[in-house]
Amino acid sequence: MQKKPPKLYVTDRPAFSSRKKKSRGFSLPKFNFVGVIKVLSSLFSKKKTHSSQTPSKRPKSPRKKGGDKFSIKWVIFKTFATLFIWLGCLGMIGILWFSYDLPDVNHLQASVRKPGVTVQAQDGTIIGTYGDLYEDMVKISELPPYVPQAFMAIEDRRFYSHFGVDLIGLVRAAYTNYKANRVVQGGSTLTQQLAKNFLFTQGMYDIQDRSLRRKVQEAIMALWLEWKFTKEQIFTIYLNRVYFGAGTYGIEAASRKYFNKSARQLTVYEAAVIAGLLKAPSRYSPTNSPKKARERATIVLHQMADAGYIKSVGEYLHQQDQMQQDQINLQGSRFFADWVYENIPGLIGAYDQDLIVLTTFDPRIQKHAEDATKETMEKLAKEYKTTEISLVAMTPQGAVKAMIGGMNYNKSQYNRVTQALRQPGSAFKPFVYLAGLEAGMSPDTIFSDDPVSIGKWAPKNFRKYQSIGEITMRQALTKSVNTVTVRIALEVGAKKIGGVAQRLGITSDMIPDMSISLGTTEVTLLELVSAYATFANQGKSVWAYGISEIRNRDGDILYQRENVTEDQVIDPKHVRQMNDMLMNVINHGTGRAARLKCGSPGKTEGALPIQVAGKTGSNADKDAWFIGFTQELVAGIWTGNDNNAPMIKNSTGGRIPAQTFSAFMSPITCDNPPAGSLLPAGDSTDSFAPYDEQGEPLAESIVAGKGKSVPDVAYAPPGSSVFDEPASDDRAAFDNLLDQAAQD
Repeated sequence: MQKKPPKLYVTDRPAFSSRKKKSRGFSLPKFNFVGVIKVLSSLFSKKKTHSSQTPSKRPKSPRKKGGDKFSIKWVIFKTFATLFIWLGCLGMIGILWFSYDLPDVNHLQASVRKPGVTVQAQDGTIIGTYGDLYEDMVKISELPPYVPQAFMAIEDRRFYSHFGVDLIGLVRAAYTNYKANRVVQGGSTLTQQLAKNFLFTQGMYDIQDRSLRRKVQEAIMALWLEWKFTKEQIFTIYLNRVYFGAGTYGIEAASRKYFNKSARQLTVYEAAVIAGLLKAPSRYSPTNSPKKARERATIVLHQMADAGYIKSVGEYLHQQDQMQQDQINLQGSRFFADWVYENIPGLIGAYDQDLIVLTTFDPRIQKHAEDATKETMEKLAKEYKTTEISLVAMTPQGAVKAMIGGMNYNKSQYNRVTQALRQPGSAFKPFVYLAGLEAGMSPDTIFSDDPVSIGKWAPKNFRKYQSIGEITMRQALTKSVNTVTVRIALEVGAKKIGGVAQRLGITSDMIPDMSISLGTTEVTLLELVSAYATFANQGKSVWAYGISEIRNRDGDILYQRENVTEDQVIDPKHVRQMNDMLMNVINHGTGRAARLKCGSPGKTEGALPIQVAGKTGSNADKDAWFIGFTQELVAGIWTGNDNNAPMIKNSTGGRIPAQTFSAFMSPITCDNPPAGSLLPAGDSTDSFAPYDEQGEPLAESIVAGKGKSVPDVAYAPPGSSVFDEPASDDRAAFDNLLDQAAQD
């Protein structure tokens, strides 16, 4: 049998397939981490060797050079290329994931905010701003070069060198913070800050958000802004969007808020102050924290000098002196501005647009008010143990010209003119005396000044007053005699007194008993001064107001105060009588310290070249008041302690309040004496009739003073002896004796 020849070579490869190879399109290489590890391991591991080969081993098949053999370099290159491709893909996916909900940068100038309100004095000076304030955009090219330089020096010195994210700055900040073992330096650029501001204003994050997503989106937005806008455009948008505190957005609004000028007119020091606000707007506010604002501005100036923007710091520090003076002048207006701002809805209702409010505020009169209160309190506050003072001044028609709500607005925004309810004491007495006049009495009606008691209530006169028997109403009001005032109140009744006070503008709740005659009803200084203004306004009704006009930014007038018809609420005859008695308070009574210091050559001692009327008041040394007026201005002053702690004994309205009135009114009135007279000519008008507490005309019998009997009251109908005017010698004797009494 023929044997088959032996097989010389047997291959393990599979038989050739006649199937056509599928064409391959472009696709990303598949990345198998385990496979890569195995390949690398096989390449770098040593192969096992055998000492001998058996004859049965088949010989290796010859391979072509460069065929299936892979070089180490090729494998490494392919591995890292694969890694980079996959990392790039993952990065693109991440960018798409983080940026899919980013807002459109075309809306960079749009934002949701509260309407801004700008309050102006009568001369156009800005005295207060509220809401979110934006001004018209100011371009960076319109600003002095040192303004953007101040921001770059303290926030982003490499602004014109980076591409939105400053890698060098990040490394530097990280190293600095590491050395300090705390965060002392940030690495965000102006572009990143603008991106963050945009994300916040679009409502994507709150101000406290520190998440990774926010930081990544901030960086993506910064890169996008750098690609879409020029550096100048980015800087311009930044300066007009960022928050500078006190409700102001943008450098123009901040400049007008803090310095009352355009950003185009800022000095180097003022630019440093505004640039320093970015770190903490409230903490470094020049209005709330002037000292911290100066310290922060000095740091900015040093950074500007270090960057080469300015030569030295010292040459610009002197600019802060003028800024401080300007700030002091504007500080007192904030009480008035707050009061005006609260009244806006009552005039135009709810609003959703920016407003400009023109007011009655007079900066010149306000300056005199600030000087007078400061001078008096520095001299007397410690001695009398008082910590607060308030002042309000208005025209006889009610236009408020000046307001001081307290000693320091930064420490307390509580307005003691409009919010504090205090007992006016004897400052309430003019309403009692007016009620007496309307009941048929006259300034020369005689009453006993002896002690009087009503049940268990026994009101007393001022500590040093000595009873002299019988005195007239004029003399009683001049020396503020309590027992006479109570006797008048007993004659006319508490309800009548309350009705008179309400008719003149007192809106507080009235005490319905005889104690109302001595001022136990709590009132605000504003309503008390408004009521006194009725006497200065010839008996016509007065309501205090501070707003003349309200318009939007387009110039459309939303409100304009018109000349209202004033009701005659006091008979002109009684106006003359009341003003005559209140002038006597200044000339010879408890208000002598309120006399104007004008100098009157050629006039007898005690005579006043200008008519001034007013009344003092006090409340058991807890409150001291003085309300006074000329033909053109009415002013009221209160002093005391917020916690009702008593001042020293005899802290009456004839001391700090009256002296403050004199210091305030003298420079205003003496150089420009008012025209007219506080004593209107003419008798009672036929059409006028006194009113009762319900606002109805009084009955004829009550007007005539008939039909009432009050014990221990020296009162008789007109024509009797008690109505006869005392002889001039007797009046002089009365006045000399009363002058010895202490001031009320």
